[in-house]
Amino acid sequence: MFINLGEDTIIRTDEVIAIFDYDLFRNDANNQQFIKTSLENKEFTEVGQQLTKAVVLTNDSIYYSPFSPATLKKRSQNSINSP
Repeated sequence: MFINLGEDTIIRTDEVIAIFDYDLFRNDANNQQFIKTSLENKEFTEVGQQLTKAVVLTNDSIYYSPFSPATLKKRSQNSINSP
C-alpha cells in the first residue's frame, strides 16, 4: 500500500518507520542532532512549498510533509483498508 505525502510524493506504507509532529520534533536538541546525522546517510525531501507539519522517517529518506501526522495516519490506514 501507499501513502500520499502531498504534491504527488507517494511512498510505500511499509517503508515508514515513524511520523512526527514537526513543531514538537524541531524544538528538541536531540532531534536536531538526529536530523543532522541522518542527512549524512539519508535523502531529504521537502514536499511542496507549504508550511511543514510532519516529519516522515523511512529507511532511506526524511520527508517534510505539509500534512499533519493525524492526516498522514488516516491516509495510511485508508490505503491499508481499501479493497
